[in-house]
Amino acid sequence: MKKHLTYVMIMLLGIMLSKATFAQQLVLSGKITYERKENMHKQFDDDGEDNSWAEQMRNNTPKYRIDQFQLVFNSKKSLYNIIVEDENPAFQWWKYACNNTVGSNRESNKMYAYKTVYENNYNITDSLPVFKWKIHDEYREIANHNCRKASTIIFDSLYIIAFFTDEIPVSWGPESFQGLPGMILGLVVPRLNITSFATKVESYSVLEQELTMPPPIKKAKIVTRKSFMDDLINSTKDWGEYASKVYWKCIL
Repeated sequence: MKKHLTYVMIMLLGIMLSKATFAQQLVLSGKITYERKENMHKQFDDDGEDNSWAEQMRNNTPKYRIDQFQLVFNSKKSLYNIIVEDENPAFQWWKYACNNTVGSNRESNKMYAYKTVYENNYNITDSLPVFKWKIHDEYREIANHNCRKASTIIFDSLYIIAFFTDEIPVSWGPESFQGLPGMILGLVVPRLNITSFATKVESYSVLEQELTMPPPIKKAKIVTRKSFMDDLINSTKDWGEYASKVYWKCIL
């Protein structure tokens, strides 16, 4: 009887310790660093291998543009912005919607974003976007966190892959992506050859000022998400197939 009681007590202690350890591992507030990587050579694939201009551009352009972004968050708000921008001169022609700032507020159900598309600046305010996520039985580790795969399609045809972790049970992610049962630590946009993966997760009590949107871009157009999209379509209507690359990247 005494042996049985001792065994039960050891089991209960083990369960309690395991729960305490799990609770300590959960991240509810903090900062995440992401590396966004874009395959620039894919910009020229549609021009064909025999196109001498495209081949010359591939030879003179680094294969990847790599920027670093930071997401500061708690359960109610998040703020996503660039911290290290790849300023290689070869990328100037494709420098659109690269240094986005996006703020999200769960309490007001609002999203705020600053975006630059060539010479035009935009100040976007709208409701938080709603994504129809499908969760898959595929897993990977990102920044020392166990993540599960999810996917969605936005604007009827743009396929998005996300990897989220329930070890950070806060429903945010890069850009305006959110709505999963955990933080998005990995994002893949195959059509645009863009990936964003967390490289570092820091847990701490975030101050309110860290979640405050910076001053808006000067002389920015004040728009909703829809009017922003309409403006993009109108301003790129004569750009041929290149217009779709600009459009899809800008609306992420």
